[in-house]
Amino acid sequence: MQVFQIHGELYHLHGPLETAPGAAPRYAQLYFYDPAYAAAARSRTNPQLDLVILQGLTEMLYEIGNPYIHVYHTARERLRSCSAEVPARVLLSPQLQLTLKTGADRRRENLPTSDELAVIIPDAAADAPVREIVLAARGGQDGSRYQRISSAHAAYMPLHYVLLFPKGDPGWHPGLQLRNQAGQRVRERITQRAYYRFYLHPRGGQTTVPFAFYRLFQQYIVDIWALCDQSTLDWIRFNQKQLRADVYSGVADAIAHDDADAAALGRRIVLPSSFLGGPRFIGQCYQDSMAIVRKLGRPSLFITFTANPRWPEIQRELREGETGLNQPDLVVRVFHIKVRELLQDLYQQQIFGRFLGCVWTIEYQKRGLPHLHLLLFLHPDDRERYLDPANVD
Repeated sequence: MQVFQIHGELYHLHGPLETAPGAAPRYAQLYFYDPAYAAAARSRTNPQLDLVILQGLTEMLYEIGNPYIHVYHTARERLRSCSAEVPARVLLSPQLQLTLKTGADRRRENLPTSDELAVIIPDAAADAPVREIVLAARGGQDGSRYQRISSAHAAYMPLHYVLLFPKGDPGWHPGLQLRNQAGQRVRERITQRAYYRFYLHPRGGQTTVPFAFYRLFQQYIVDIWALCDQSTLDWIRFNQKQLRADVYSGVADAIAHDDADAAALGRRIVLPSSFLGGPRFIGQCYQDSMAIVRKLGRPSLFITFTANPRWPEIQRELREGETGLNQPDLVVRVFHIKVRELLQDLYQQQIFGRFLGCVWTIEYQKRGLPHLHLLLFLHPDDRERYLDPANVD
């Protein structure tokens, strides 16, 4: 099993839609060519791949009607139909609708000097980022550079994981609303985390997408986790006033005591303790753990609880030919249920003795399997029993 790790921010890029002179077509540029030629071009770039499989996958995308193939064709036709004297651009909305806009500001969008097409993505760090993907005619010697795609766009995932979404099913976007079976609106907005949790639950009659793609599915899970985590960081970044970051210790104290130049402090982005994995969250967990030790004394037992991909609860839900390593989401769900049962046995059933408290953390092995380390605090009378080897046996 391959383990995917992300250090820093994850983002997807989109390049020009037409190849430079003398260059081979790549990525979305292959949409404009015959399926047989596109498969041959992919085979030349990656000679270790089977040409027959590539041709079959390429023809499948055309046969089932992947909408992005037609979107790119239509965008190019609309741009080429405009007069060369009139600046124009095509917007791809989250609803996958193309809108042609003309009369742009020439001081910001100069007239094109070539027929090359590219995708222009607004600055993702803006306070109110635009949600559309902009297709525009661009020129210049740097026309082959890549641009970011907004993570809030419905085409963010299907454009990157084409085989996971062969029909181009739109992903999450800010306009999604939660409705019940009667069609009544229950919630104005669905969060990314709630949407992907719903999507990752297998249901009766559901196709094998995306659960049957093995390592690609694992990468997809890591991708959507990083996307949700980055959205949380963006919200924290642009809502520092609501978090009252100016009163956090350090910055305000330095200004009050005249210990530093206020101009040199800059703008501080403070991660609150509610952000999982942040330094304040780790520090708060450490302080809580030390408070428990100070109150209850040293822990009585150190318990390690590991995950087993051959658990019957996991094997029962796997499809034919799959193993637990092919569905890490299923493994962690079963592991989470068993951890809750373990904590219930320790707290309510008191299988080791009278329960006073516990501290635990979850780590992951190199194969991606989770395991739990737990410090258990028992009543002093019950603790003494485990000092006798005979009682332990």
